[in-house]
Amino acid sequence: MTAVAPKSRFLSLRWRLLAIFTLLFFIVLTGVFVWFLNYATDNAQADLEADLMAIAKTAAAGIDGDEHSALYSQGQIDDPTYLKINAYLREVKTTNPKASGIYTFVQLPNEPDQARFVVSAAIPPGQSETAREKELLTESTYGCTINRTTRPLMNANFTSAGGFSAAMARGLREPSIDPKPSVDQWGEWIAGAAPIYNAKGETVGAVGVDMCVAEVTAVRNRISQTLIPGFLIVTVLLAIAIYLIAHRLTKPIIGLTAVAKQISNGDYSSEVPESTSRLRDEVATLASVFAMMVDKVREREHKLRQQVAELQIIVDEGKRKQQVDEIVDSEFFRNLQEKAREARQRRDRRPPDQTS
Repeated sequence: MTAVAPKSRFLSLRWRLLAIFTLLFFIVLTGVFVWFLNYATDNAQADLEADLMAIAKTAAAGIDGDEHSALYSQGQIDDPTYLKINAYLREVKTTNPKASGIYTFVQLPNEPDQARFVVSAAIPPGQSETAREKELLTESTYGCTINRTTRPLMNANFTSAGGFSAAMARGLREPSIDPKPSVDQWGEWIAGAAPIYNAKGETVGAVGVDMCVAEVTAVRNRISQTLIPGFLIVTVLLAIAIYLIAHRLTKPIIGLTAVAKQISNGDYSSEVPESTSRLRDEVATLASVFAMMVDKVREREHKLRQQVAELQIIVDEGKRKQQVDEIVDSEFFRNLQEKAREARQRRDRRPPDQTS
């Protein structure tokens, strides 16, 4: 039993070309979009980290390490040394609004997993804010809310829950950034630190800086909001262009297909479409070859029809001859011949003057 091939669905070459090339362009454009988005985001992140590191180094360079050590070992919160360092950190903060939090910290030898806060740039109780500080305190700077009142107490624990990490601990020895964002009720932050040196060049603490990463998120969102509509418009325009190109490329093939169907039904009256372009391609060559093939097939069929007609005449003559032979060879015809011969013989023996 012969297996019956399953009936396949017809899908026009034009639509296949449209689907394939649109998909390819979509993949390429998506790759370009993702690459550009990541590139811009990485650059914004790098700029933010560079600003953070510059602020931390600047703040650390302006603090007297010996005064800082004496404050931690002998002083207390809001004493003159504390307020002096606090005023300096507040000044750094107002001139660098991206620095949402600035503070100093130290690490004790027997506490490798945490540090201790010393001075914060938060406004001390009873002191009035400058005009710039009021502006910063009454608005969300770069997407993160600045805390107005809360400040860490001197000698308070700076733990991993508050943002202390291996990178911040490394900041006690050399400038370091923890690029992994931390999230709290005030926003999303990255942190970095730069060491504070005493007169002997020894590290006696570090300045920590918290910066809001909302700016990076905003850059990413702006790019997405700007590029996605353009991406969709370009995709649609490319699809239209691909369809028009596919239509132009497949039109001769579709014409050849239509003529081939008519020829398969024995209709040779249709003319094979020929390319009018001065530049010939494979499709134009195919049309020319197909036209020559049609002419040869038409000529061969005409000759074949003539040969069939001649053969039919020969066959008809053969049949008539066969029918005559069959009549001649029949018993009835032989008896008829015998009777005719006998009648001739009797006529020949009769006298001439005797009438029948």
